[in-house]
Order: sequence, then C-alpha cells, then structure tokens
Amino acid sequence: MNHTLQQIYDAAINKEKSLEEITDEIDTGFRTEDGEIVVFISVSNPYSRALVGMGKDTNAKVALKSAYQNYKSNKPANFKPISVKVDVVTDMRPAKSSKKKINLEKDTVLYKRGEDGLTIDASFDAAFLPEEVEAYRMIVDQKIKPENIFQAYEKHSLLSKNSLVKKLLTSQSLELYKFRTKSYYIDENGFTPLYRGHRIYSDLSAQDLRDAIALTKDNYFKNVVNTKGKFIYSYLPQENRSRGGYNILRHAGTTYSMLETYELMPDERLLNAAKRAINYLLKKALEMEINGHQVQVIIEKDQAKLGGNALAVVALAKYTQVTEDKQYLPVMQSMATWMRELQDENGRFAFHKQKYSTGEASDFISHYYPGEAILALVRLYQIDGNEQWLDVAENEANYLITIRDKKATSETIAHDHWLLYGLNELYRERPKEIYINHAFFIARAIMQTQILDDDAEPEWKGAYDTHPKPLSTPVACRSEGLSATYKLAVDYGYDDEAKKIKQALHESIKFQLQMQLRPETTMYYENKKLCLGAIHQGLSNYEIRNDYTQHNISSFIAYYNILRQQS
Repeated sequence: MNHTLQQIYDAAINKEKSLEEITDEIDTGFRTEDGEIVVFISVSNPYSRALVGMGKDTNAKVALKSAYQNYKSNKPANFKPISVKVDVVTDMRPAKSSKKKINLEKDTVLYKRGEDGLTIDASFDAAFLPEEVEAYRMIVDQKIKPENIFQAYEKHSLLSKNSLVKKLLTSQSLELYKFRTKSYYIDENGFTPLYRGHRIYSDLSAQDLRDAIALTKDNYFKNVVNTKGKFIYSYLPQENRSRGGYNILRHAGTTYSMLETYELMPDERLLNAAKRAINYLLKKALEMEINGHQVQVIIEKDQAKLGGNALAVVALAKYTQVTEDKQYLPVMQSMATWMRELQDENGRFAFHKQKYSTGEASDFISHYYPGEAILALVRLYQIDGNEQWLDVAENEANYLITIRDKKATSETIAHDHWLLYGLNELYRERPKEIYINHAFFIARAIMQTQILDDDAEPEWKGAYDTHPKPLSTPVACRSEGLSATYKLAVDYGYDDEAKKIKQALHESIKFQLQMQLRPETTMYYENKKLCLGAIHQGLSNYEIRNDYTQHNISSFIAYYNILRQQS
C-alpha cells in the first residue's frame, strides 16, 4: 500500500504525475453485491476541510483512479494539497440491525466513534468516512442529523446531484448503513497506516517527541492565547466553537508548559504568547493581609487558592529561569509569603481555599495543592536563595509523608504528580531519605496499575487502569510524576528503579501520542491551526482543553530530555 499511496500523493502534489504505476493489490475483505471494491481518497490542504473522492470497481486500480478523478473534478483552482489519506471499505451493515430504513425523528442509531462511517443506501454514492461522521457531527445524541450531513456534500462533490440532495433533505426516513475501513496516510514526512484515524506508535524515538512538541509550539500554543492573554479554555473541534468556563490554575499551568517548550525550542512568538498569558494571570493578583503581612494572592471568583498562588509561582519562576528577567521576583516572594503564613503548628497548610472578600477559610482540601506549593517554594529558593522557602516546603513534605500518607498503601496512595515534582526538587536541596523513599513509593503504585497486557485494546496499552476508559491527561500527569522520579533514581544511583520507570514511561507516552491532533487527525476540521498539536481528552472524546495539552506536552518534554541524555 505504501507504493500505491506514494503514487497518489505524487499525483496530487505534482499535477503532471499520473496513476499508471499504482497496483491493484488492496487488502480488503469486502465487496458490494456487484462485486465492487469501495475506496475513498481524502486530500487535505493547510486551511480547510479535506476534499473526498469515492471510487468503486471490481478492479482495485480502477476504483482508486475513479476516486482520484472524483477528487480532481471537485478541486478548486487555489486548493494546495499537502497530504493524502486512502480508506478501503472492509465491512458494511445496516445502521439498525432490526431494519434498513431509519426514521429520522424517532429512531436512534448506535455507532462507535472513529470507527463507523455512514452511507445513504448501499450504493456508497453518498458515503462519509468515520472521521467525517465525527467532524461534521452527523450523529448527535444517537440521532441522525441530515442538516449536518449536508455540510459535507460540498467536499464530496454532491451538491450538483439533485436526487441525492433531495433524498437527504426531504425524506422522513433513510436507508442507512454503517461501514468500516482500513486507512493509510501520507504526507511529506512519509507513509503510515492509521487505526481509527490516528497512528499507533509501535516504538518511540527522541525525534518523534521533538516533532510532537514542535507541532504544538508552532500551532496550538501560538493560537490559543488571545490578545488579552486569555486562553481558549475549552474548544470543540467538531463544532468549531469554544465552550464557557475558565480556571486560572490551569491558565498558570499551561503558561508553565509553554515556557518549558520555549526553553527547549526558543521562539519569540511563543514567548510573546506566554508573556500575554502572564500579564493576564497577574491581573488576577490582588493585595490582602495575613498575620500582619501584605501579600498578593491570585483571585478567581472571589476565591484565593493555595494552588493558584503555587502554580503562579511555578510559571513565573520558569519565566525567570529561561529569560533571566527578574522583574517578577517580588511578586513571587509576596505570593510565597501568603503560602508560608498558611502553615500551622503541624507544618501543614491550614486551609487550601479562602474567600477573598471576607477572609473566611473554606474546609475544602485539595490533594494536589500541597505538592504544587512544595514545587513552587523550592523553585523560588533556586532563584533567590532564601532558605525560609525550603523550610516551608520541608514542613509540608514532612506532614504529608509522616501524617497524611502514613497509613497509605500502594492501592490507596494518590498518584500525585505535583508531589513527585516537588520531592524531586526538594531532595536535591535537603536530601532526606524519606523524600526519595516516598517518591519511589508513589511511582511504584502508579506503575502497578499500568495496562500492558497483549490482549488489551490496542489503543489502551500503556495507559493506567484508573478510569473505565483511559483518558489522555490522567496518563500524562502520571508520566510527569514518573519523569521527575526517574531523575531522582538516575542521579542518585537507583538503577533498577530508573530502568522500571523508564519502561513505564515509554509505554505511557506512546499511549498519549495517539491523542495529539496531527495533520492526519485534523483533515476534516475547520480550524486546523488551533487544533494542530493540541491533545484531546480521550480516545473517543475530542474536546480540547488547555490543561490537556499542558500536561501532555510537559510529559513529552520530560521524556524527550530523558531520551536525549541517554543518546
């Protein structure tokens, strides 16, 4: 298939090329009642939804040529192709097993996201690929949406076919079939088979990770921060719309991830986007008094949160480190003072959330804020050399390990990536054995939940058995924590631990990469520049939220650095 796809790609990119050299060898177990093979050729440019041509014939070569000619007849003069995907139909069955025709108002249709395409009757004359069913939202809440299907007609050169248009838009019922395909993709970087529209990584190199990070840097990160410094918080690529809501902690965390990316790949446009995000963050910093100290706290919805100040300091410390610009040092010290003053006689942060307008403390407790705070305090110490920040970090670490987590087992301990970040940094400044032991304890608890069985779902391998269906960000957070613990193991001679952690990391990062939006997975979307490089929520959930990309990219950078140092 590689040779065939290369011929089609060359013909699409170089207009003078023909398809005479393609073979008729196609791996398919499906033929129509007329004995025909059915193929689709999708051709994408950088800016708009892909054009799709369908072809069918008893001879595979003729079917491919027909699909290509259908694409060419619909190609606008200014359409500049960059990639090609070929889909070969492998299976077809009625959309409802009980009947051929679907009542559009009454009937529901069950389908598998990313696996099932739709065809109106068995002819495939109006047929849409599994990725198009999702990208155009052809099925919503198990109901067929003819108006959404119609949006894809233009890309299939169907608008001029009056009978097909009329059938779709005026019928109360339709004869509908689901179908599945084998998919193959090619662009300037080469050929790859796809599984449910995305690539599966059989192995992983440092270059793979560098390319993934660069894709995010050059696209999502540069397009997700508006002129006021606010992130597009949640975006639904199938609907090309943003959803409401915001979270200033995730804002700070994503800013940190952008600055990590800048550290690895200096880029002024990226730095400017991060600066805008910092300016927006600091507009949320308000003055308040605690125990006689005037301090600054990050306020959102009248709430000051331990995690808000902590992640703000983490982001500002990274900015200071990579730019050597210390303008934010007083702000960081002020925010850290508030954290210091929250500690009680047990060394713990007495509360994690406080109402700004009244000063009333909440009984809300976050499992992750303390680890964020430990990391922030050590990072601040690394800039200003003030030992008091290490003292505060140690107080909390000692409380967490000797009191909060004292009775925890490998089954009950939280998989706390922020604490692993913090313990990695704290141990280097105050090398107490309980810190490294606790880090290894958490890391082992994480690794024992990893899905590695050969009989597991192919897409699930490398994830962790912590959700009914694995999601990108919970896995990414564990990868971040394991990466921090790996550094401890390597730097302090725990070779066996390091080897086990690296093996787990290798598999989890491969899992995560499946959910990065790449050229092949954005072919049918409208806003490609925003989508490219972003990581969506799960294998069958395509929401893009800024923290999904934050955690995944931070883990990619961490593992890239591990692989690079070993080469």
